[in-house]
Amino acid sequence: MTDKWFLQDIEKSLDQHKRAVVIDPCGKCEFLIELAKLKGYIVLQTDRTLREKWQTVKEELLLRYKAESELIDEKVIFYVIREKSKLSFLFDYCFTHGSIDLTNPAEWIRKKLISNTGMQVAMENPLLLTAAKLGVGKDIAWWKRILQNLEELMSIDDELLPFLDNPDLYFKSKAEDIRRLFEEKLFELLGSPYMSKPPKTLAREVTTLLFDELLSNDVKPELLSIYYKWLDSNTYSSSLQRYIDTYKPDKSLNIWNVHPDHCFVEIDHIQLRHIVENFRDHSYVKEKLDKIKRRLRGRQTHRFIPSWWSDIITLFEFDNKPLALCNSFEKVVSFYTSDFHKTDRAIRNLYSVFMQDKDILRPLQEHYESLNHELLQHWYDVANEYENNQQGCLVTLFKQAKPGIAVIVGDGLRYEIADYVASRLNSKYRVQSTTMLADMPSETEHNMSALYVGNDEVLPLHRDREKRLCSLTGKNIDFLSLESVNPGTNSDYLVLTYKDIDSAGETLQMGAIKLFGEFEKVLAEKIDQLLNNGFKEVHLLTDHGFVLTGLLDESDKIEVDLSGKREIHERFVRTIDKQSRADLIEFKRQSGEYNYVYAAKNHRPFKSKGLYGFSHGGFTPQEIIIPNFVFRKIESGVQGLEVWIENKSELKDVTGALFGVKIRAKVSTDDLFTASRKVQVVLYANNISYSRSNIINLNADESTSLEFSFMSNNEVSAILIDAETQEKLDSVKIKKSNARDLGGLL
Repeated sequence: MTDKWFLQDIEKSLDQHKRAVVIDPCGKCEFLIELAKLKGYIVLQTDRTLREKWQTVKEELLLRYKAESELIDEKVIFYVIREKSKLSFLFDYCFTHGSIDLTNPAEWIRKKLISNTGMQVAMENPLLLTAAKLGVGKDIAWWKRILQNLEELMSIDDELLPFLDNPDLYFKSKAEDIRRLFEEKLFELLGSPYMSKPPKTLAREVTTLLFDELLSNDVKPELLSIYYKWLDSNTYSSSLQRYIDTYKPDKSLNIWNVHPDHCFVEIDHIQLRHIVENFRDHSYVKEKLDKIKRRLRGRQTHRFIPSWWSDIITLFEFDNKPLALCNSFEKVVSFYTSDFHKTDRAIRNLYSVFMQDKDILRPLQEHYESLNHELLQHWYDVANEYENNQQGCLVTLFKQAKPGIAVIVGDGLRYEIADYVASRLNSKYRVQSTTMLADMPSETEHNMSALYVGNDEVLPLHRDREKRLCSLTGKNIDFLSLESVNPGTNSDYLVLTYKDIDSAGETLQMGAIKLFGEFEKVLAEKIDQLLNNGFKEVHLLTDHGFVLTGLLDESDKIEVDLSGKREIHERFVRTIDKQSRADLIEFKRQSGEYNYVYAAKNHRPFKSKGLYGFSHGGFTPQEIIIPNFVFRKIESGVQGLEVWIENKSELKDVTGALFGVKIRAKVSTDDLFTASRKVQVVLYANNISYSRSNIINLNADESTSLEFSFMSNNEVSAILIDAETQEKLDSVKIKKSNARDLGGLL
């Protein structure tokens, strides 16, 4: 309000005479004149250094001449830093044009306050003048709170951050009385008596106090409030980082007693070392991770919390107990795709951060391998049930496809990567997250041939595989690299290859994992772009996954001791003769003179030539269970005819190998857009599609029944979809009864 009152007095004088004289002999109200200048007023100011009579007279004459010549039509303020009685050529202006006498500025403020609030002003003059400076920009309510002692004159909450950001500049910008008041507040905060100190020293002492109290978990509420503001501030974030970089924590501090919202990543690293040093002590790890979870809930400190904490929690809190119920290959696959792949992602992320810190990484890898060992034991126990469904995948897909389909074929795309890409896109698109089982041996040449050609035929050259795909499907398919997709990319049938993951892994081995974030970003961006280009659906699949062996000693590799001629690869061995080894899995695969492929019941490589760490070819869930995802746009058009599965109750317990799904459409309405709908039923077992009906055009108030087989499954899901938009309309789980089908003999 101080500025408002002053400008009101100025404008009142200028409106009548275009001239106003401000008398301020002590120069204490220059801050008000600066406000007038900012408002665009012309200010002619006397020089306070002039002492001789002839100097002041000459100055006033020249100021008056300037006002009455070149500024004759302008509104002019004369700011006089001398007593009214000592004026000469400006003296009569005080009476003919009006003046604002600030010889006693505190009294001027006092009168304004009494006039506008009706309250008595008990402040002493020096403090009242300081309050006037602080009152610039404040409203009358602020003044009332100050006069009633309901609020402190200066709030350190508002001033501390700009001071800490640039202490020297802050002090230079403040009047001496305000600066002194602020200093007193700082010393009060520090709990020490006032003494003259450089501003940078004061700032360093304040931040040291803040950090010390954060690390002792005994921070004052007002200081914690300011700290949270600092964390949220884009303007002052760089200065916070500067103070963090120069602060040295006490080496004797109890790192598990620090405030959860601290900002020191080095503390996080020390805590992690404590956890990995005691990783076999489950109660210790649980207790410490509970503390970390409280840290992760901090909204303000998210940029100071290492992302790897989430991976540590995923890894150490993962529960393998449900594996005990996985007594079939399908159930193991389901467990992997629903749960275990998260640990694969977690350890991969941790490899990328700590590969050079073996003291941290070895315990993490050991814990992961203990979890993975349990998974592999169940996997190999039911491996005889494995059947790949990769052969001719693209052939079948394009034979059934309608124009507007794009298929991304990754090379070495692990399930967990595709799942993460899907998680980034599932808020914008409908994602169908099904799986496929890769063929063996899962190497690029063999498995790409399986995708593009099928029938166990292997074509070494990629261009030959593309030609054969067009020939087998009868479709005019376009082929591009994924990186070449742009906003103009369009095609009826499009295959996009993405080889970066596999090629980087083979070239850089474990060094490639630092690039995976970029690979995932490219996949998400290109899928988004393709759907925005008008493609109706984008499929994401791959030839095989991969295994990360991490820290690997020579003794960890598997010795090969097989009879007859053999060809040793990193993750599999080809032989002419049949072997009898309980620690190997046999696949009858013809390749030249070789008749068999053997993979170890292990995720580690055979001893062979070449690099290790980023492996293909083994028989593991990470290698064999691969994504077969579909992304579709969420349509927001007119609602179609309502269609549903009518006999859900009958499908809960079905006797025999066959079952029927009855579909019904809503009773007719007058709405032309809901008169009919094209639908299709798709069957899934263990999240893998194994059958689908023909497309049915169902009219309003009609129903139809479709007959299906369980095949070798005991439980399946039937999904009713819109045949055009692929929108899910209804679903039901169908269980096969344990009772024998007596064929009507009873």
